[in-house]
Amino acid sequence: MKKTLVSLLVVALIAIFATTAVFAKANARKGKRVWKKNCRLACHDGSKAGAPALSPVSKTQAQWKALLPKIKDCAAHKSAKKLKDKDIENMFQYLFDHALDSDQPETCG
Repeated sequence: MKKTLVSLLVVALIAIFATTAVFAKANARKGKRVWKKNCRLACHDGSKAGAPALSPVSKTQAQWKALLPKIKDCAAHKSAKKLKDKDIENMFQYLFDHALDSDQPETCG
C-alpha cells in the first residue's frame, strides 16, 4: 500500500513539473542577451543599410506583437546561427516587456 502511494506521488510530481516546464513563460532576461547578441549588435545598431536601429522602446507593445511573425521569418535568424523557437520567444518577451508603452520601458541598453 505504501509503495503504491509513493509511486503515485512520484508520478504526480513528475507530471506537475513537466507541465510547468512546458507552459513556462518566456524569459525576458535571456531574451535581452539573445537580442543584443543576434539582432542589436549584428544588424539593428544603425550601421547597416536596410536594417534600422532598433531598441525595445522603438515600438509599442502592439507594434512588437504585430512584428512577431516577421521576426520569426527574418533571414538573419534563418542563417547558420539559427535561433531556436525558445530564443525567439525569450527575445520577443524582452522587447514586449520593455516597449515604449510598457510599465518599464528600457531607455538604456
